[in-house]
Amino acid sequence: MKRKLLRQILNEWTSNLWLAIELLIVSVVMWWLCDQLWVSEAVYREPLGFDYSHCYRIEVDELTPQSPDFKQYTDREARIDDFIELMRRLEARPEIEAAGNGVNSYFYNHSNSGIALCIDTLRADGWVVKRLVTPGFIKVFRICGANGETPEQLAEILAKSPSSSFMAPDNMFRNKYGIQSMRDFVGKTFYEDMDSSALTLTATYKPLRYSDFQSMYGNETSVIIPILSKGHMGYINEAVVRVKENMDKDFAERLMLDANDRLRVGNWYISSVDSFDEIRRTFIMGDTQKRINLIAGSLFLLLNIFLGVLGTFWFRTSQRTREIALRVANGATRRDIFRRVVSEGLVILLAVTPIAGVIDWLLTHYELNAFYMGTFFQPIRFFGCIILVVALISFIILIGSCIPAMKAMKISPAEALKTE
Repeated sequence: MKRKLLRQILNEWTSNLWLAIELLIVSVVMWWLCDQLWVSEAVYREPLGFDYSHCYRIEVDELTPQSPDFKQYTDREARIDDFIELMRRLEARPEIEAAGNGVNSYFYNHSNSGIALCIDTLRADGWVVKRLVTPGFIKVFRICGANGETPEQLAEILAKSPSSSFMAPDNMFRNKYGIQSMRDFVGKTFYEDMDSSALTLTATYKPLRYSDFQSMYGNETSVIIPILSKGHMGYINEAVVRVKENMDKDFAERLMLDANDRLRVGNWYISSVDSFDEIRRTFIMGDTQKRINLIAGSLFLLLNIFLGVLGTFWFRTSQRTREIALRVANGATRRDIFRRVVSEGLVILLAVTPIAGVIDWLLTHYELNAFYMGTFFQPIRFFGCIILVVALISFIILIGSCIPAMKAMKISPAEALKTE
């Protein structure tokens, strides 16, 4: 059987050569598409490092001097004390689990402050977002420590830290220097680049992603700096809260009903309440559309490839209708026929797969595929996509060969012999 199969493949070398070239091109194109989709899905499924569910951003504004209710403060601290009182009242509400503040720090926000940190010859790579926050911010978004600290424990560490300190993600030096963890740097002094300001690292936390479409293995990272003094609180421009799960319904509406009464302190008042579900949706809208376009475009190309390869094998098998009928007349079983028509395509596919693998490797070598986890080549991704492509093409060959063969086997032996 094997010898006859190989002999027939060699005898029909002209048509089989063109088939091999087609399968080679299809294998490479499908591998590239699978690689793109693999990375896109892997990035999207990475843990965010924070939990935005049941979280809200509260817009807090001040009355202007033109308002009849405007309060003239005698000193700056009185103004900040009123703000602290407003936050205390917010946190005391029964539906609120935690409340915090920040300066250009909340997630899914394009307006950020940056910082450049270095120690000895090591410098944080890329854009480092400076999250200047109160300890409650950590509890609101449930940020966990790299050593297993709970959000409450990490918030307590931040509350006890000096103002000249910071917390860093555990992967801050991983991409640039290959340092897998920042835990050995805890207690050491860092300096702001181009500045003499010193900051001591007090703790590390699990990596925080900038958005759902930016990998934790990219250059984007962030550090947390505490807001502890009243002087720093004067710069606060964000208030965030986490609502208890069973009290989330109509939270914004209920809060705004109290905005001009119980939640009005001095000149401070609540002007709006926005769910982080909506903030996130707006922030990632453009990237979401790009992901949809990538998936839709890839599926469209894969569908065209499927139909093209399917048509090729359907036509080849249909051309052998009389041959198949005669084999049935000579006693060949259904299993023999299926094995014969499918084996030819699979043999050619397996023959071109190593060549396709070499071309795939050249694509990674010249960095023409997707970049992920600091590299263009990952053994699991590389060979996984090859195996997936072989499996998909084999499935197409199976369908394109077996269905026409079944039709051919329905022709009566007498009709086949008469035609022959």
